[in-house]
Order: sequence, then structure tokens, then C-alpha cells
Amino acid sequence: MKLYPFILLLSGLFAMCASAYAGGQECGEREAPNAQALAQGLALGEKVRNQLEGSGVSAALVGRVGLDLSEYGQHYTHLGLAVRDHVKKRWLVMHLYVACGKAVSQIMVQPLEQFYGTSLFDFDALVLTPSYARQAALRTTFMNPVQNKLLHQPAYNMIANPFVTKFQNSNQWILETSALAFAPTGEINDRATAQAWLRKKGFESTAIRIPNVKRSAARLFNAYVSFADHSQEEFEKQAYQVVTVDSIARFLLQQDPSMTRLVLK
Repeated sequence: MKLYPFILLLSGLFAMCASAYAGGQECGEREAPNAQALAQGLALGEKVRNQLEGSGVSAALVGRVGLDLSEYGQHYTHLGLAVRDHVKKRWLVMHLYVACGKAVSQIMVQPLEQFYGTSLFDFDALVLTPSYARQAALRTTFMNPVQNKLLHQPAYNMIANPFVTKFQNSNQWILETSALAFAPTGEINDRATAQAWLRKKGFESTAIRIPNVKRSAARLFNAYVSFADHSQEEFEKQAYQVVTVDSIARFLLQQDPSMTRLVLK
């Protein structure tokens, strides 16, 4: 695959997205950062960039903390794929975001520093670096404008069911597109086959406990929460299966034991 033309496409996508939404913050994570928080976020992004640049890798999964989810046993809220632009010698992050007022997600491409230059609850970053073979597979899939859209479902639900195709959350797009990258050619051609492959490979989602009183309010994380794709059994147990950063990290480590996990602060 020739990467240079797509690097130009990435640059164009970044310019378009940056003008519409400079920070790439998911609406509802937190309010716009003040000057100090913005500086801290950008500094964290620079630290991640320096780490990746010095390690000689070409792709890594990066996580951030946009909300306090400790009540639900979670820390990192949002995952993206960082890829190196070898032409301009910079790092770009591909991820999903939701603009305020629209329960519809879009694929966003932005400089790594700006991925963290947004409203963060905690200033630490997760860096998951796969083996070199897996890095190449991720780059080939995510940087292909056809493949990276193949499994994108714009209908956004922050607690989307991992094995239903009605909605998709931002981490779910990363997981399913990673499955497309790793599965044998032709085995995955839509979200249903991606989810079947993930189930076959032993992916285990995270059970998030949501008491019925909070379900009634439907305001656990932000306005973009739906239970329409969850089961009666989940309702009765008050525990809902969700794709989280932690569940993705566990699964990828099972598939790629040489993957490294690093936390930067």
C-alpha cells in the first residue's frame, strides 16, 4: 500500500476537523479546559509523542482520562490509534468523537498533542504498543479510507452493547477495526462478522453496574446513553456489558503477548 497519498488525506481530514472541533473532546466529557488544564494536557501529549518517537515504533494505541469513572471501576475513558506521519515526522491520532448536540460519531484525525489538549479529569496517558507485525496491520487498516469506515456505525451510544450492531461507542470502533486488521483476509466484512470474530477469540467486555434509578435518568455519562440494545437479563442484574479501554487492553494483550503497556504522567 502506498501511504503517501493517504498521509495527504489525513492532513486534509485534520484541517477539516480542527476547524470544526479543535480539541477533539467528546461532548459531555467535561467543560472546556481552562488555560492551565489545557497547558497540562498539551504537555502530556508532547510527553507521549516523545516517548513514541524515541521508541522507533510506527503505531500505538493511546488512552486518556476524560471523566471520573472510578465509581464504575474504570480509569481510562477514551482510546485512539496513534500513527506516525513519516513524511512530516509527526504523530496523528485517529479516533471517534461526538459533537455537542448530535448523537452521531465521526472519525477524527488530529495531532497527538491535541488528543490530550482537551478537558481531562486526570493527566495521565495509557500507551499500548503492539508487536511490529501488529503495528503494520493496524496502520494498513486504519489508514485505508475504505477499511476504517467499513465498521463505523455513526449511531452513538456511550454504553453500546459489544455484540449488537445497533449502536457503537468510540472504543468499540477501535476494537472492531483492530479485529479487521488482525483477522484473516475475508473473514470480517461487516460489524456482525467482526463481533463474531471477537467472540470466537475470547473477547470479554466489561460489566458496568448501573442501578435502575440511574438507568431511569439515563444520564450516567452524558446525554448520549441508550439501553435499547441491552437485554432484560442485564436490566435485572443492573449490570451492562460495555467495551471499555480496559477490556480492549486485556484482549489485545491476549492476542499479542509482546504488546507493552506504559502509563505516562
